[in-house]
Parts: sequence; C-alpha cells; structure tokens
Amino acid sequence: MSRGVKPGAALRRVTRWWPLLSGLVAVVLAVGLGAIIARNGQPFALDTRWLTLVSGNRAPVWDSLALVMNSLGGGLVASVVVPGLLIGLLLFLKRPWAAGYALLVIVLSGAAVRLLKWLFGRARPQDLEDLLVSVDFGSFPSGHVANAAVLAMVLAVLFPFWWVWLAGALYTVTMMLSRTYLGAHWLTDTIGAALLVIGIAVAVWAPLAARLAAERRRSRAAHPWRTFHDRYVVETRELDAGSRRRFRVIAIACVGSGAVVFTLMLVSVLSDSGVTAIDLPVLEWLLESRSPVLTTVMIVLAVVFGPIALPVIVLAVCVGWGFGARHAWRPLLLAGAMATGVVLAQLIGRTVGRERPPIDLMLHGTDLTFSFPSGHVLGASDFLLVTAYLVLSRRLSARNTAVGLTLAVVGIVLAAISRLYLGYHFATDALASVSISLVVVGSVIAVDTWHAGRVVEPQARVSP
Repeated sequence: MSRGVKPGAALRRVTRWWPLLSGLVAVVLAVGLGAIIARNGQPFALDTRWLTLVSGNRAPVWDSLALVMNSLGGGLVASVVVPGLLIGLLLFLKRPWAAGYALLVIVLSGAAVRLLKWLFGRARPQDLEDLLVSVDFGSFPSGHVANAAVLAMVLAVLFPFWWVWLAGALYTVTMMLSRTYLGAHWLTDTIGAALLVIGIAVAVWAPLAARLAAERRRSRAAHPWRTFHDRYVVETRELDAGSRRRFRVIAIACVGSGAVVFTLMLVSVLSDSGVTAIDLPVLEWLLESRSPVLTTVMIVLAVVFGPIALPVIVLAVCVGWGFGARHAWRPLLLAGAMATGVVLAQLIGRTVGRERPPIDLMLHGTDLTFSFPSGHVLGASDFLLVTAYLVLSRRLSARNTAVGLTLAVVGIVLAAISRLYLGYHFATDALASVSISLVVVGSVIAVDTWHAGRVVEPQARVSP
C-alpha cells in the first residue's frame, strides 16, 4: 500500500466506482434500447399488448388520475416551477452542493431526453382511437417519466429516508402507467426514460457522495430549522423496549385487520354477495325505528361529522393543541390522518361507484355521490381513533385507555347508525369506513412510535 494513504479512504474510492459504473451502464442501456427501437422501426410485441390492455380498461376515475399526472409531469410545472422550488429549498437549508447537484442532474436529464427524441425520432402510438392528450414529436424516451424520475432520484439521494424512496418510486411508476394509459407512449418509452434518468442521477452522485453527505450532516446540525424542528415539531417520548414492541404489534394488528375487513367488504360489494346480505335487513330495521326526536338527534350527528363541521372541529383542535402543548407533532399526525381519510374516501368511492339507497329514504337532503365507503363514518372514525391514540399513548394506564377507547367506539357507532338511519348508506359502507380507519390509525401508531419514541433501557439494579 502507498505510504500516507489510509485503508479506509482507499476502500471508499474503490467502492465509489461501483455506483459510477452502474449509472453509466444504465445510461448505455437506455441509449441501446432506443437504438434497437429505431433500427426495428416497429413497436415490440410487449408494447402493443400492453397498450391494448390499458386502453381496454379505461374508466372515468382512471381518466381523471391520468390527466392529473399529465399536468404534473409536463410543461412549466415539471420543467421550471418544481425544480426551482426544490433548488430554492436546498439553498434555504444551506446546502449549496446539493442545490448544484440537483441543477446538474435536471439539466443533463432534460438535455439527454431531447437529444434522444431527436436522434431516434420514434413515432407515437397511432392505433389508439381516442388519444386523451396532445403530444409533440418523439416518443422515446418519455419526457413526463423523465421529469418524475428526476424528482424522485434527486430527493432520494439528498434526503435518504425510506419513505422518500417509496414515495418517489410510486410517483414514477404511476407516471409510467399514466403515459401508456393515455396512449401518449409505448411501455418501452417509459422504461427507457427511467433507466436514462436513474443512470444520470447515480453517475453524477458518485463523485460527490462524500461532499453531499458531509454537507447534509452540517446542515442538519446547524440550520435554524433544525432547532425549530427539535423544539416545536417533534415531541419525543421515552419508551422502554417492551412498550415500543407492544405499540408496533398494535400497529401491525390494526393495519392487518383493517385490510382484511376492507377486502371482505369490497369483494362482497363488487360481487353483490357475502356480507352485503345484512344491508337490507339492517336498513329496514332502522327505517322502522324512525321517530321525530330520534331523527333530530341523527341529523345533529350527521352535521357534526359532516364535511363542513368536522373540518372546522379538526382545525380548532389542531391549532389549539399546537399552541397549548407547544409542539406540532401530534396535531400534524391528526391533520395528516384526516387528510388521508378524505383522499381515500374519494378515490375508493369513485372507483367502486356504488349507488346509495333510494332518494325517497333520505331525510336530510338529496345526496347523489357514491355510497361506498361512508365519508361521514370514515371522518368520525379517523378523528376519534387517532385522537384517542395520540392522547392515551402519553398516559399509559388501563383505566384511561378503557375510558378513552369506549368513548371513541361509542362515537363511531353513533356516526354509523346516523348514516344508516337517515337513509344514506348501507351497513357494509360503514364497516368498510371503520376498516379503513384501522389502517390509518395503525399507520399513525407506526410513524409516531418510530419517529418520536426513544427507547430507554431500565436502570440496572445495584446489588447490596
């Protein structure tokens, strides 16, 4: 070994060649794929079969999602606005090397995509009868997918958290699916774009890895946001190993049971069999129980857990909680859980498209939206279950837990009964909503325990 060279430094230099080589290989594969496509002059069998498959399964909800992805992945939003905001954020975080890395990867990726489009000149899909978006010249590689992959890779490299990697992968894959669904690209166009951008991002990162990592450590330690974050955003709590393990088991149990029950409800509703056998008997029994006083109570419950009052209540709770406790961690978890429930209700409702009970049974105005799942019950369940966990998890006692969970369950049952009593939902709609809430609260428990819980080992007993 050469004198004055540390073994660790030599090892880092050797291992750094592997990501550089891997990135260059990915770029070569993308260019090679484009060359093969240009030489053949015809789409691969995989391309035509995939395009036939996705175009034959179009639906209004998927059209809307694909058009949203089309807007996000192209034009000034993806090419200028998002990169500008990202680079500005990195400069604000005092990470100039990271900002330079992001700028270089974005510029190189954009230039490479334009060059390959001009070089290979692949024709867009022509056999699709109803192309849903307007397109320009050059199908290979996909510019939208390249923009998505650039954002995902830059964020994953500069903020190496598992959830950043997961979100970036999901965003990129969704963009790939949307481009073929809209008929704007062949499947191999999207694969080539992903390979090209991933290769560029990794190859540029390799020689800068040590400097970017050091800058990230300095930024986290010195930036004013870190002080604000540690003092006001995250509320750390001490847990022994046994308590943390129990919370993890509870989280897994909630997510698992919620997913199983929701799957059962979904299959039953789609096949109009199974558990849906209880829908009409339960609905008829509640309709027979109607009375003026009970109707007034149920309308009040519907208003409280409705789309106007409940968001106001959540906002007031989150703001008051944040100022009172001088931290934003639990209010942010509550707000995030509520927002997640709203998004899931909209996506699932539009996808399943289940009709509500007859309009003449509705006692509080006409509602022509979809029935499965119940948005009122989902909102009530998310609010009551997540709030109960966030409060009770800091007051570990059997009595408080029993009282809190009892109140939450009673509130959820009342919210569900009110929707059925007023003639807006079936029993399986309410059960599906509760099952989704179990998944949401299980996710909240997992995130809170992982991010805010700090394991403290019990003190060893001193022998006399």
